[in-house]
Amino acid sequence: MAYLLLIFFPVTMAASTFVLRRQTELVIFAALGTVLAQLLIATQIPVDDPTRFLGVTLTLSPLNRVFMLLFLTIGGFAMVGAWHLPHGENFIPIALLILSQVCAVLLLQDPFITTLLLAATGLTAVLAIVDLPAGASNLVGTQAIAAALKYLVLMSVAAVLMYIAFVLTDIYRPGELPGRISPARFILALLAVGFALRLALIPFHTWLTHLVDYAEPLVAALIITLLNTSSLLVLILVFQSYPTLLLESEGAHGVMRLGAVVSALTGGLLAVGPATLRRTLAYLILYDCGMVFYGLASVSSIGLAGAIFGALNQTLAVTLLFVSLGLLERPDGRPPGVTRRDLLRRWPVAGAGFLAGGLGLIGLPPLNGAMSQILIYQAAAQRGWIELLPLVLATLLAGLGLARVAAERLLGPSEVEGEEEPPLLGEIDLDRPAPRRLAPEPRSTAVLTLVLLLLCLGIGLYPQPLLATIDEAIRGLAFLRAL
Repeated sequence: MAYLLLIFFPVTMAASTFVLRRQTELVIFAALGTVLAQLLIATQIPVDDPTRFLGVTLTLSPLNRVFMLLFLTIGGFAMVGAWHLPHGENFIPIALLILSQVCAVLLLQDPFITTLLLAATGLTAVLAIVDLPAGASNLVGTQAIAAALKYLVLMSVAAVLMYIAFVLTDIYRPGELPGRISPARFILALLAVGFALRLALIPFHTWLTHLVDYAEPLVAALIITLLNTSSLLVLILVFQSYPTLLLESEGAHGVMRLGAVVSALTGGLLAVGPATLRRTLAYLILYDCGMVFYGLASVSSIGLAGAIFGALNQTLAVTLLFVSLGLLERPDGRPPGVTRRDLLRRWPVAGAGFLAGGLGLIGLPPLNGAMSQILIYQAAAQRGWIELLPLVLATLLAGLGLARVAAERLLGPSEVEGEEEPPLLGEIDLDRPAPRRLAPEPRSTAVLTLVLLLLCLGIGLYPQPLLATIDEAIRGLAFLRAL
């Protein structure tokens, strides 16, 4: 019963909040209550206690429970941010639907049904991208519609590739036809391309850059954190269910690692070049996705621990970055098109959150990404310096990209108003325009930013509890023992 509540209770509340979507405060309170109830249910479900429902196995592993609790927490943070940050008119119902689908992905153990659910999450995400802005009279921009269509097409292609791979895996019998070329490499290639599309690995990354450029910050945060990270967990489930794909495709591991290295290195290179604040953020995420995928492609216990830890850190850091971005983009009375260069002085909490989130993605101590990067470097060092050096170079380039955008947009001198001109002949104070008053950062969103920043710092200082949980989950993976 608890499994069904995790899946269907948010769907029911999504329908209710859709009906009441005009009453923003009531809808947000109802959504937060739903997330808290989901968190309570998830903590009460026994771990590794499978059950059958309509012929489908549902179970919750220790690792999946950690990520489920994290996803529900991130969903709650997004709903708190909806008080003051831009979002769509139907953002809350769509967010609840995404949470329901992600919970189902984490509970199900059937790759075929999971593939269909991943395709469904892509369709739900498209609804969030093209959602009408809340409280605005203008319609959705053409660029946002183009980004949504690109995301829909690429996610559909990824779902088709994964489904074909699972069908071939189901009919493939190792050793049945000796002397024939094994199709394991072809199946693994289909899976690698399908999941590379979902994880936005270069050269399958254009949907992510367009999403960051034209979608609302909260929408982009939900899609990148929940859907990308859940896709990574599904890929681990696939390797666990079909370890023969890795056993008979040893040479293909090097190609996957090479693709991950190229993705991380290219993301760092793009971040160094001139780009907008949003585009630089997208490049930093691309770099981190390449690093996480390298840890997974290394097919070692150290690399897999780094990939899982990195995925968890990426979820928190990306949420912090987009919440801070939403605050940094708030209007402050200046004419449209004026570029601010003192954003850290104008929005100190948001500026500090953006810097901390970027440093967390890069892996600078003592933030949360440091431990995952160290583990991934260790996995690369086991393969030799020829794989370690490009990853270190990618990290340095990503750091330079963050330093560039900080110098251009965050750490500039304070932009103060010019000196008041003396009154003209016959001019009185009432004839002068009213002085521009800069509003402070919204209190609830500033507190949310500080909470996320403290979480990132706390995990970076005390990573041992999470590492212990990850190590325990890794020891139970059959494909690592087989390799």
